[in-house]
Amino acid sequence: MSNRIVADADILIALTFDEDPLHNKAKAFSETLARMGITVVFPNTAILEAITALKRSLNKPKEAHFINQQYLQGAYEVEYIDSETQKRAGVIFEKKAVSKKNTIFDAVVAATAEKLATNTIFSFDEWYSKLGFSSVGELSKN
Repeated sequence: MSNRIVADADILIALTFDEDPLHNKAKAFSETLARMGITVVFPNTAILEAITALKRSLNKPKEAHFINQQYLQGAYEVEYIDSETQKRAGVIFEKKAVSKKNTIFDAVVAATAEKLATNTIFSFDEWYSKLGFSSVGELSKN
C-alpha cells in the first residue's frame, strides 16, 4: 500500500466549507488518513478548481481565499502537472467522459494517481472507481 494518495477538489471544498453536506465525512476520513500516516497529495489543478468553485459557484469567497492562503503557506502536498500528465489526462477524459459531471480536472486527478503509482483517490466522486481506483472509504476499512 502506498503512503501517498491523490485527492480531488471536492475534498478541499468539503473540508473548507462547513455547510457542505460531506464536510463531516471528509473531516473524519482526513483524520483517519493522518493517523495512518498517509500523505494526501493534491494536483495543483485541484487546488485551482476548488478555489474557483468556492468563489464563483458557491459564492464563498472567504473559503476560497482560505484555501489560497493555506496553499501559499505550504499547507498542502502539491503535485504540479507536467505536459505528460496533462496528455495522459486528455486520454482518460476522451475514453471515459460520458457524463458532464466528469471534467478534465477529474481526469488530471486520475492521471496524477497513475503517475504517483497509487491506486487510491480521496474523493466522493464515484467516477474514479469506474476507472479502477479505490476510494478512501475502502482504505479506511483496512
